[in-house]
Amino acid sequence: MATFYVARHGQTLLNALGRAQGWCDSSLTAEGEDVASALGGSLSAVQLDAAYASDTIRAVQTARICLEAAGQGFCPIVEDARLREWCLGSMEAESNDVFARRVSEWIGPPNSLDDMNRRLPEIAEVLRAHDETRTAEPFQSIANRAMEFLQDAAKLHGSDSNILVVTHAFLIKTMLFVVEPERLDALGKIGNGSFVKLYIE
Repeated sequence: MATFYVARHGQTLLNALGRAQGWCDSSLTAEGEDVASALGGSLSAVQLDAAYASDTIRAVQTARICLEAAGQGFCPIVEDARLREWCLGSMEAESNDVFARRVSEWIGPPNSLDDMNRRLPEIAEVLRAHDETRTAEPFQSIANRAMEFLQDAAKLHGSDSNILVVTHAFLIKTMLFVVEPERLDALGKIGNGSFVKLYIE
């Protein structure tokens, strides 16, 4: 059984500006670099067998800083587009307040963050329905690429392997929605530099 340490990247410039960030990208802030270093410190006792990152600047920077802080800077980072965040289409780089308000208008106000997490497929579909760029993805496509990555990496590295994965908040929620949906209720907000452990046969 492979153990995945699936982490969200550190704070970015767009995060600090309160902007939604899917396929659009920005570099880590100084705070983001500190968070990435702290992530590495929390994983320093784990012997990592492989490291993967979304093919975004923010994810690769986080993985590099994390590995150095964990004393495992020798571990190569493999970039994988399957680990990208959701494409938000017309909502890319929109303010978080506007993003949340629009989604609430489209699907009905969620009762809580937990309720929002349980409605991920609905959110993906309304983003597509209101996307003027025609780039937003169906939820099933996002879930398929995330699960394909996990299965391929587990098969490649085998049982008892420890694998670092640096990706994005909505993609982490998508993985949990498929693999362990009961954990979403206790998950809350996924902070920059936080991680979840997933065990994949």
